[in-house]
Amino acid sequence: MKEWSEKLNIPLPDCAKCGICCLCATPSVSYKKLLEKAAKGDKFARDFFSVFIPYKNWDEARKISEEVVNKAIKSCENGTNNIPVEDLVFYHCRNYRFEKKCTIYEDRPEFCRAFPGSPYTVLSQDCAYYKWSQECKKAYNKIKANLEELKKNKEELENMREQKRLLELLKSIKNLKDKEYKFMMLVPKMCIVSPANSWLKKY
Repeated sequence: MKEWSEKLNIPLPDCAKCGICCLCATPSVSYKKLLEKAAKGDKFARDFFSVFIPYKNWDEARKISEEVVNKAIKSCENGTNNIPVEDLVFYHCRNYRFEKKCTIYEDRPEFCRAFPGSPYTVLSQDCAYYKWSQECKKAYNKIKANLEELKKNKEELENMREQKRLLELLKSIKNLKDKEYKFMMLVPKMCIVSPANSWLKKY
């Protein structure tokens, strides 16, 4: 998260403590794979299951944020999220209380401190990071567009250099003393003397 802000020069907002990320979480890894990772000692997976409990179904999560649930489903369907939509699971934190907020705030796991981690995380519009994520994505897409434009300009410049080289070659052929030849360009990288009816035919 900090890396995105620093590289794109977009300041991080203060958390609004709306609690949606705590009560309607959905990581970009399926429940089954998370369990497998946890069994192998993966720190993120172990930390995640130490605080998060899966909802029984999507309807339970919708009671917290229908917006986040629908966005997460859509991200699976359009391929933004690598999880198959049928494997999508939502979670709530066992340490969150509406009246007290996070009860382990000072000792919360690193992934909680780093949330949202990426501007491409599914966020509610009520989240303080929502506007930040939109600004980051806009800036990132602008950089991508500029890079594509630079790539295109580079290719055009290389083509212009090639055309200049071919024109100079044409000029040198035309300036040959006492001999003039018909010629043609077969491909941009190749220039040969045209045979017509015979090689090096004179006018």
